[in-house]
Amino acid sequence: MEWEIRVLGPVQLRAGRHVDALGSAKERLLLAALALDVGRPVSLDTLIHRLWDDTPPSRPGASLHAYVARIRRRLRLLGAGEPLVQQAHTYTLDLDADRVDCHRFQNLTAQARSLSHGGNDTEALRLLAEAEELWRGEPLAGLPGQWAEHIRGRLTERRLPTQLIRTAAELRNGHFADLVPDLTALLAERPTDELIAGLLMTASYGCGRQADALRVYDSVRRRLRADLGADPGEELTRLQRLILDGAPVQALLPRAESAVSAPQTLPGHAELVGRKDELAAILHNAVAGSATSVIALQSVSGMAGVGKTLIALHAARRLAPHFPDGAVHLDLGTHAFESSPLTPEAALTALIRAFGVPASALPHDREGLVGLWRGLLANRRAVVVIDDVAGPEQLRPLLPGASRSLIIVTSRRRLTGLPGIRSIQLDILPPQDAIALFRTVAGEERTRRHNEVADIVRLAGHLPLAVELAAGRLASRPSWTTAHLLRRLTHGQGRLKEIRDGTRGEIGRAFDVSYRTLKIEEQTVFRFLGLRFGADIDVYGVAALAGLPVAAAEDALEGLLDAHLIREPAPERFALHDLLGEYARALTLSEDPEPVRGRAVGRLIDFYVQASEAADRMIYPRRLRLDRPVAPSRHPLPPWEDAPAARRWLSAECSALLAAERHCRTSGHPQPAALLASALAAFLDDEGHSGEAQRLHAGAVQYWHDTRARHRAVLASIDLGNALSHAGRYEEAHSALRRALVDAGELGAAEAEAEALHRLGVLHWNLGRLSEALEFQRETLRKRLLSGDPWQLGRARNNLGITHLYLGNFEESQQYFDTALTDFQTVADRREYAHVLNNLSDLFLRKGDPQRARHLLENGLEVLTETGVPSERAITQVNLASTMKSPDDLAHMLDLFNDSLATFRRLGDRRNASETLHAMGRALYAAGRFGEAAAREQHALDLARSVGAAHEEGQALHALGLAEHRLGRRASALAHLSEAVEIADRVGAAHEAAQARESLRSVQTVYQTEGPPNSPSREKAS
Repeated sequence: MEWEIRVLGPVQLRAGRHVDALGSAKERLLLAALALDVGRPVSLDTLIHRLWDDTPPSRPGASLHAYVARIRRRLRLLGAGEPLVQQAHTYTLDLDADRVDCHRFQNLTAQARSLSHGGNDTEALRLLAEAEELWRGEPLAGLPGQWAEHIRGRLTERRLPTQLIRTAAELRNGHFADLVPDLTALLAERPTDELIAGLLMTASYGCGRQADALRVYDSVRRRLRADLGADPGEELTRLQRLILDGAPVQALLPRAESAVSAPQTLPGHAELVGRKDELAAILHNAVAGSATSVIALQSVSGMAGVGKTLIALHAARRLAPHFPDGAVHLDLGTHAFESSPLTPEAALTALIRAFGVPASALPHDREGLVGLWRGLLANRRAVVVIDDVAGPEQLRPLLPGASRSLIIVTSRRRLTGLPGIRSIQLDILPPQDAIALFRTVAGEERTRRHNEVADIVRLAGHLPLAVELAAGRLASRPSWTTAHLLRRLTHGQGRLKEIRDGTRGEIGRAFDVSYRTLKIEEQTVFRFLGLRFGADIDVYGVAALAGLPVAAAEDALEGLLDAHLIREPAPERFALHDLLGEYARALTLSEDPEPVRGRAVGRLIDFYVQASEAADRMIYPRRLRLDRPVAPSRHPLPPWEDAPAARRWLSAECSALLAAERHCRTSGHPQPAALLASALAAFLDDEGHSGEAQRLHAGAVQYWHDTRARHRAVLASIDLGNALSHAGRYEEAHSALRRALVDAGELGAAEAEAEALHRLGVLHWNLGRLSEALEFQRETLRKRLLSGDPWQLGRARNNLGITHLYLGNFEESQQYFDTALTDFQTVADRREYAHVLNNLSDLFLRKGDPQRARHLLENGLEVLTETGVPSERAITQVNLASTMKSPDDLAHMLDLFNDSLATFRRLGDRRNASETLHAMGRALYAAGRFGEAAAREQHALDLARSVGAAHEEGQALHALGLAEHRLGRRASALAHLSEAVEIADRVGAAHEAAQARESLRSVQTVYQTEGPPNSPSREKAS
């Protein structure tokens, strides 16, 4: 059922024949206060003033909310849904304006005026009659208060132009006598209004009353002289002369000035390079979308110079055949240098005048202009580009009502809260399109060096404006080459200074205007973002950097996002485009004194130390760490819900944390660097950042030694030894761990001593020195038994199980694994429990039970997938693939192997990469693909030797020898098998040694039976 809000008379809600007069005067007043501003938010303060003038009750907010609740209930009963929306201390009646009779009256009047100007008086009169029927008496009848009285006067005033348009149209249709009484009454109310006087003179003359017409002129002339000291204007005087001369009445009739039929005001523009997908989306939306579509153009980065205007103009030109009633462009000048943007009134005037409406016919208030503009477009199908919009409030009055026209909007700010708006987001150009744009501007002849051009557009950030400016600079300097321009961009005054031209100036000027429109707090946050350490940052880091509460930092970031000066590449992670980052750094260097910048960076580093320590405690609650008391945080920390959330934060901030540590270590602030090294030790170990970890821990060891903090130096040495071991630098790792062991013993630091022993056991296992590894691990277990910590006992027993497994002591191995599982169950550590399942599966695989091994691995992989540690998932995948049967499952096996190998390569883990290549070789060997198997085993052997991993070296030699035997490479096969036996004996791997001896004897027997080879090689392609 159709329904409406009525204010042109008593305030009512109407649906069909049902009329709701509402309950109280305040309720009606509130509905009117919202309806007059339909579609716009009205603040609570404004509403309170409209209801109670300057004498509100003691709790006006509560009363207001009660009235709102009643109106909402009435609207629901009418079937209107929930159009009354509350947001941030405002209420909005979110409706089509035509549902409010006073707005519908304005729209009908504007349409009638447009039709009348176009010469269609018949249709204009029909609409004016419909408009007049909306009036049921005095507006807001019976409502008290200053605001209601003011609105009554304003709405009544708006009725006059409608009456005058209708009168002019009636006169042109020859209806003279019927108009005289109404015009006489109107003139009595406004005795100096020359327009009414002229219409009355024409009506009187048209029905043969020449004397009456002249008396009207004489009466107005005397009144003007008496009241204003002025004579009648030119138009009224012209009418008097025509009447005195007895001119035909047609000469007196008010002229209907025709509007321009189809204005074309799109400016010239450059060719569009790239942007095919974005342009296609605009064209599709425009042609296939609804008749009232509004398309807003804005970019993801939203920065100046991304090419919003150019694509809008191209789209408008391409769409012109679909919109035959005109193609109009209006630049609001929001970011024009050293000039003010157009007001809504000025913008509406420009748009209306573009369609040929004379200045004399323009209303003098915004609402009248809005009505006329909507009326102009109501029966037209035009495309209008509104360029450089400041925000929704500036744009809202410029949008048509029900129209088949298309509005294309460009803005540096996010445009929200506008019904029907669609966003086409522009980002920087892809590299190839940026190169094409550069060559288009600079010319093909001078841009043949592809690599240099690619570097130039990269330094321009692939931003269209920056690329154009750089190319234009090259084009304007005939003696320059791309190499010379590249040198200037990298070694000159800086990119912001070098990317410029004589007309538009430096690229930084385009950013300046956006920056100056920000609030003070937003400007501060933007400048300080130039001091951040990583590519992106979260709101908590920004709060620390700027010294703001988190809520204030979030508001500032929201403002920067709206202004498209920052972007959000991932949820709640904030980044700057390359050039904007340099601009922010330049701003903070010029506007913020060095002490201010130093304090900002200090706050961020302090936050990073505290947040990293908190994340470390959440992810690794039982690991050995610095004896630092947990003090209340000086900065709000992210509220991680669990350990995986804390790990995700460390992953997102990793590059920034490493950069912050490096900054502290190299700029005279070694303590926070050492604290960060400790807090990040376990995470960097898990994620395979061994190269960075070595540098961090070496610096931490040095700092704690220098400050005589011996216990902390011991822990840093253990972290350093672990990082060196992961990098395959076993001798240096051994030295660091030995030093930690000795110092821990001297200090009586039992936990640190046990940890150093634990790490030395792992190190010797990696080296294949299994007997020595076993001794270290037994000593570790003795130390752990003294502490009674089940988690540490589980670690020690798990490692003993691994070493016994490789020594071939399967029974002892299983006992240790089973006990370790119980230990980790006791402390509910699912991750370590999964590690033991992984190792136990290896035992069952060696014992010939692949089904049980696979079941254990599948359970372990499910847990490790949740932990988010890539190396652990990769190890488990390798073991899972090894339980499968080749060649039946070879394709699936190779997928798992290759996925894991990519992880180990990314992490720089050569030992596990060697293990993976060896497992791949075995699978390929079982499938009869001996050439490929040999290649994988050779690669595995090279990696194992590069890190001194004796066990991996021995197993690769064994498998390589067998593959070479099948390829007919006798000498190398025997040599590699013999070497495999030797290494297995040396490291004490009895089971491996027995298998290698058996393979060597088998191959030797085959060769003795076959005799000497007939050909140097029997290698076959695979």
